[in-house]
Amino acid sequence: MAADILTPDPEMTIVQAAGYRMSWLETLAASAAADGTALRLDLGGVTDFDSSGVQLLVALRRSLADQGRGLVVTRASAAVSDALATFGLGGLISAAAAA
Repeated sequence: MAADILTPDPEMTIVQAAGYRMSWLETLAASAAADGTALRLDLGGVTDFDSSGVQLLVALRRSLADQGRGLVVTRASAAVSDALATFGLGGLISAAAAA
């Protein structure tokens, strides 16, 4: 099974948080992979990313772990990398994913 890929819009802030949450929950429910397939997240185009975006990533990772799946960030913009580093969560993305 090919990995699912999510590519959010450029803004991941409190204004969009509820919409992303619902959309991602629907994606997880529709693609609950029993084989442990990772969900891939491309954050390279994200220009606005606040603490709500951080909370979304942490919740997504937790939900995936509950399914026995992982989260792979394929690309991360400077805004995403900086926000995650601010909260001590730089480990959510690999050095290769940082734009």
